[in-house]
Amino acid sequence: MKSIPFKAVAVDMDGTFENDKREFDQRRFEQVLTALREHHVHFIVSSGRPLSRLRQDFYDFLDRIDIVADNGSILTQDNKIIVRHVFTYKTGIKLLNFIQNNYPDIRIAASGLDRSYVSKKAPAQFKNTMHFFYPDMVEIANLVDLPSSDSLTKLTLNCSSSLANEIEKKFNQNNGEQIHCTTSGFDNIDVMPAGVNKGQGIKYFLRYFNVEPAELIAFGDGMNDREMIELAGYSYAMKNGDERLKKIAKYEAPSNNEMGVLQVLEQYLD
Repeated sequence: MKSIPFKAVAVDMDGTFENDKREFDQRRFEQVLTALREHHVHFIVSSGRPLSRLRQDFYDFLDRIDIVADNGSILTQDNKIIVRHVFTYKTGIKLLNFIQNNYPDIRIAASGLDRSYVSKKAPAQFKNTMHFFYPDMVEIANLVDLPSSDSLTKLTLNCSSSLANEIEKKFNQNNGEQIHCTTSGFDNIDVMPAGVNKGQGIKYFLRYFNVEPAELIAFGDGMNDREMIELAGYSYAMKNGDERLKKIAKYEAPSNNEMGVLQVLEQYLD
């Protein structure tokens, strides 16, 4: 059997593994995944998407992949949640109030452990877009009226990505429970508990698998992929990706619309 230089694969979804139509070649992926498993290589999906969406995306593969969802807030193995990072209820409500009061034009989707939430007053176009990414989403009159039985893992803010540093800095100035803001480059900002990112989620799996970062191959297109790209011994930025990420990655993969991730993996396996 041909030797390949990595023991784990980590892939982003939007702009990386899926094309612009939000699709991937499932037959081709089945062949690649089967070959990777024959080489005892682990496949990790690492995305800003919530777990409910990723479970639909990979419905036929859930027993053969690992998942880092919500940019590192949720980790699953064998389709079971093994790690979760959440805001305390108090901080979640405080954060929602902070954004609504200081940035009233920002549209918010709130991702929880039980389900996801959006305001009934949000524009129809925003709600339609968010319903794709959050299939378990419900509409409520006011986001600060979230059920106390649920815990927030992430907020998605529909606004200029240039606000990420400002929001993070202003909120953290007066709050003990800190936040971290990142962007995928689609004029959305993801807000997670401080210290939560894709790289940290992948580190957990690598320790569990007894795999070194030098034995990881990772693919991404946006700056929310930065930590896992910096971690990986074999790091690929997509041709269509953020120019800043291309400067960090060691290699460039063909675009997401060319199924660039599968192309690169097939070359290693061929």
